[in-house]
Amino acid sequence: MSSPTLEQRMQRVRALVCDVDGVLTEGALHYTDVGEIKTFSVADGFGIKLAQQAGWHIAFLTARGGPAVVRRAQELGVHLETGQRKKGQALTALASRFDLPLDAVAYIGDDWLDLPAMSRAGLAIAVANAAEAVKVQAQWCLTRRGGDGAVREAIEAVLSAQGQLMPLLTRYMHEEGQ
Repeated sequence: MSSPTLEQRMQRVRALVCDVDGVLTEGALHYTDVGEIKTFSVADGFGIKLAQQAGWHIAFLTARGGPAVVRRAQELGVHLETGQRKKGQALTALASRFDLPLDAVAYIGDDWLDLPAMSRAGLAIAVANAAEAVKVQAQWCLTRRGGDGAVREAIEAVLSAQGQLMPLLTRYMHEEGQ
């Protein structure tokens, strides 16, 4: 039996799980006297909102976490799993929580800790600046870097493959999607 094509994998997506550091952020750690600063892409946030409007489940799955990650997850209304170093097991649990088979879950990663989740996901995606081992494991490598709209790139492409992007765009053009 042959492996599904990228298009077939995209058609199945009903949930997106994202690593945080290096995917939703550029992966740099900025420390101040009062804590850690993380920068998130507004474009990624808007893409996540589009995916939610299309009925997708969204989760952030991270080994680190912190107040900035909690705040961003709350702002976007996404499920957050922090302190997760065994990401393959965590992804399986999320699929169960969302009542979806693993082949309906896309995962975006950038580093070695993401490999177990990527091997279980129906669509394994790597950001452009991912570690080489992650790019090899991925079925799809994005053109955008982590923290620079990579998540939005993935969401729009999958929504387009599913025939959902243009209806969403039309709603926004008529100020109905806002």
